[in-house]
Amino acid sequence: MKRWLSPLTRFHSLRWRLTFLYLGLLSVLLVLLGGGQYLAARELLFRSNADVLANDYRAVATSFLKTRLAALNRLTPPTPAARLQQTLTAFAQELRSRQISAGVFDLNGRYLTFQPATLAPDTPAIVLPPSDYVAAVEQGPRRYYLTSAGDPPATYLTSLEVIRNGTRPIAIAQLSIPTADIDRTLAFDREIALAGSLLVLLLAALLSPLVVGHALRPLEQMSATAGALAAGDYKQRVTVPRTRDEIGNLAFAFNQMAAGIDQAFEVRRRSEERMRQFVADASHELRTPLTAIAGYLDVLARRDEIDPLTLHDALEAMKRESARMTRLVNDLLTLTRFESGRGPSLRPVPLDAWLNETLDELDLQSQGSPERRSLQRGIVVHADPDALKQVVINLAQNALKYAPGAEQDWSCFSENGRAAIRLHDAGPGIPAQDLPHVFERFYRGEKARDRSAGGSGLGLAIARSILEAHQGSIQAESSPGRGATFTAWLPLAA
Repeated sequence: MKRWLSPLTRFHSLRWRLTFLYLGLLSVLLVLLGGGQYLAARELLFRSNADVLANDYRAVATSFLKTRLAALNRLTPPTPAARLQQTLTAFAQELRSRQISAGVFDLNGRYLTFQPATLAPDTPAIVLPPSDYVAAVEQGPRRYYLTSAGDPPATYLTSLEVIRNGTRPIAIAQLSIPTADIDRTLAFDREIALAGSLLVLLLAALLSPLVVGHALRPLEQMSATAGALAAGDYKQRVTVPRTRDEIGNLAFAFNQMAAGIDQAFEVRRRSEERMRQFVADASHELRTPLTAIAGYLDVLARRDEIDPLTLHDALEAMKRESARMTRLVNDLLTLTRFESGRGPSLRPVPLDAWLNETLDELDLQSQGSPERRSLQRGIVVHADPDALKQVVINLAQNALKYAPGAEQDWSCFSENGRAAIRLHDAGPGIPAQDLPHVFERFYRGEKARDRSAGGSGLGLAIARSILEAHQGSIQAESSPGRGATFTAWLPLAA
């Protein structure tokens, strides 16, 4: 069930924070882009108009000024200042046009003449600071100049050109146009940019929550799934998106975590179930000898006089039950030690020599069971000899118990990178319904329910735990009437 969120709290969610962050970043980018585009357009318009003024100057200077200056240079004595002034004034009149105002200044920036545009005869004289004229002569004019004139002031775009007689500068020509048309074009550009930016922001504001919500949908599923996991439903999983992005990787990792939690709780459940069964079986097994001992003590306590034979029989029976209980406790401690995760002390063991020595110590022949050996030489395993000896003893005792007097055939060999210890007895075999359970704790087949033969029912379970602690395994095979075969597998030493 989704938790109810107030409107203000909802805007603090990751979805809205990402949306607002995206919109803020988009707004900043649009402002920077619009500002950069505006400045670039402004500079382009100014420069293109300045190039038009320069081209107009060159067109007039080529045809008019060159001829007039050549005529003045032919006059003798040197050209009078009045004639030069008249020539420059006429040149300014040739430079002006419908939109362009023209002026001429001397090399120090002093005003000589100014001719307003024909469509704006009331244009005030447009004068730059004297330093601009001097710099234009000494360093060359800039691409364009901006200045204000008139009341109210208007902005004009101005281009300067140095007038030369041969290579000698004699004056400075100035061409100016009002920037009103340029300003209107730039204002229209600003309006278009502003309207486009607002439209983009509006579309982004409408679509961003949907896009961000779709991208964050796996996170919402993870939140709901995490709540289900916390409630105990460990089978819940999230849908992994097809995109190989961070959220997809997170969803995949979340499912792995959920699977790990599910597996861990399943292992815990099985472990607790096995522990409960183990405690119940151990209690049941311990209750039997304790009940027997308590029964014998009760019988002895009721008699005023106890004859020696009765006392001897009772003590012997209690001794047997005590020994049986001791074996059971020892087997439980052995099983607990290997299942607690404490690894065995490993060292290289030559399997054939070690198995020969172990079987010699068991002396199965004296216990009424003939034996045969077929041991492959040169097999070495890393094992704990004492723990491995317990496996052989348990297998041998199991065969003596369920197949008394039957021949035991022992062998060791290597196969597929593993070493094997195999016991085959010629006994009656194991019933099919018992075969899957022979390695379970306290399990006894139907033919072995009688405890008079001794044993705790833990021998094969201990053998399996020891082999698993060695990174090995054990398996049982049998056919009724054809005996049973137990194979213990161990990894070969490198």
